[in-house]
Amino acid sequence: MAQKAGKRDYRNRNRMYVVWIIIGGALLCFAYVAYGIASGGVIAFDDRITQWVYDHRTPLLNSIWIPITYLGNWQTVTLLGILLLICRGTRRNIGIPFAVISLSSTILYKVVKSVFERPRPDVAVRIIEQGGFSFPSGHSMNGIVCFGILIYLIRRYCRNRKLADGLTVFLIILITAIGFSRVYVGVHYPTDIMGGWSLGTAYLLTVICIFEKIRGKENDLQQNHGNYR
Repeated sequence: MAQKAGKRDYRNRNRMYVVWIIIGGALLCFAYVAYGIASGGVIAFDDRITQWVYDHRTPLLNSIWIPITYLGNWQTVTLLGILLLICRGTRRNIGIPFAVISLSSTILYKVVKSVFERPRPDVAVRIIEQGGFSFPSGHSMNGIVCFGILIYLIRRYCRNRKLADGLTVFLIILITAIGFSRVYVGVHYPTDIMGGWSLGTAYLLTVICIFEKIRGKENDLQQNHGNYR
């Protein structure tokens, strides 16, 4: 039994090392993109991609990508959080963590936006109205944090594995689609999306590490309590 516990602890430590390496890489990616924006080194990159996207706009695609971009709005995330909190079966394990992390993610990206104050693309290229600053993309960051933590919680607590797998694939596609949609509708540059995803990844994995640490302590307390009974 002790040998199995030792092997499990070893695997957990190795997994945490990998997670922290990914967090460090995501933060380096964010820093690199932020430096490129501050120095003006990403202008040509952004221009090439955005022009290609704008050239492929059609009324049909507009009817697809505009609704998708609204799925990343704070209103959508708030509504989802309320539904998860109302439902007794998801309130404790999913609803409360989702609500807390969604709120903190929104606060974080708003603070970072106010630091960089990057203007959005010109109004002439936008097909929806959007205020505020451009970097990092709040929709992209919130998408990867909010829907990412939802993936984590679903896979942790959902007993129906087929349902968990299906929701995981759907949410990953949704995260990607929301990011692309922000460029398509003309309210963000590609590097805004990269910044949102990289900062969001670092924040999401940090939160998951905290969850795992708390869960580990709770398990230890339960085991100790059982030993003393």
